[in-house]
Amino acid sequence: MSATQAPLRFERVRNFGRVFSETRSFLKENFTTFFLSLLFLAGPVVIITCALEMYYEIELAGPNDFPSLDRIGSYLAMTTFYREGRWLINGLVIAIVVSHFVKVYREKGPGKFDVGDVTRSLFRNLGSSLTGFIIIFLGVAIITAVIGFLVYGLAELSIGAAVLVLLSCGIAYFLIRFPFWYLVYSVFFANTSGDRGIFGSIGFAGKFFSGNWWSTWVIFFCMWLLLYLVGVAISLPAEVLTGIAKLSSITSGNDDVDWKLIQTIAGTLGEFARTMVNSVFCIAIALHFHSLKEKVDGEGTKKLVESIGTKQEDEQVDLTY
Repeated sequence: MSATQAPLRFERVRNFGRVFSETRSFLKENFTTFFLSLLFLAGPVVIITCALEMYYEIELAGPNDFPSLDRIGSYLAMTTFYREGRWLINGLVIAIVVSHFVKVYREKGPGKFDVGDVTRSLFRNLGSSLTGFIIIFLGVAIITAVIGFLVYGLAELSIGAAVLVLLSCGIAYFLIRFPFWYLVYSVFFANTSGDRGIFGSIGFAGKFFSGNWWSTWVIFFCMWLLLYLVGVAISLPAEVLTGIAKLSSITSGNDDVDWKLIQTIAGTLGEFARTMVNSVFCIAIALHFHSLKEKVDGEGTKKLVESIGTKQEDEQVDLTY
């Protein structure tokens, strides 16, 4: 295998800079196949959830596209519910697809597989992936519901207490958000990197996380911020069109143009583009997961040491990267 075709090796310890540089390298090396896999396997779910969120958000706003003052609280609560639900569903679906993409990449090597290979890998392990999706979705939903009911119950007793709890939850969420989502998504990479079942994968993903909370937080906060800015730039035309449609639906007296439909379509396309960009987040999670794993078990280093001094032809190379 030539130096230009050398694959990215997952079993290695990475610092902050290497996670970013190797995420970029992996994306550059597999750009077309990666996004085609996401488009065909995760795209239908993403486009449907984005469209539903935009539709219900517009309907909640009312006929004037802005909620009345007496409905502002319920409007914010419901739009937050729809938005977070969409991100949860889309994030889990994308993590499943990317985990199988990484699995096929490690088995076959760069440039030696296509969307069909990723699809076959996904369907061979579909039961385990769906089980993981359901368990994690319900777990996150239950935690969110408990916090929501707590805030709602306190609001009935004291607005001040409800605001205090809400602010506390917001600060806590900011501090745990990125490590938490790393743990959630890394379950799928643990699942596809060995035959251990979904519950075993949950324990396996958490096994290597001890003592790496803040380094993980910094890595994925910076990655999220970068992808957020890129997503905003890519979805900007759709966002501008959405704003024009929203303004036109209020000021225009032309009933021949369905501005709300245009607003829904433009908003859906913008959110779809932003979600596709954020899928790169899962590549960084895969690299960081294997980095933490390598810190603990040193499996990649052992294989590298054992291979020193041996001569192998291309067709005899172990394509587990």
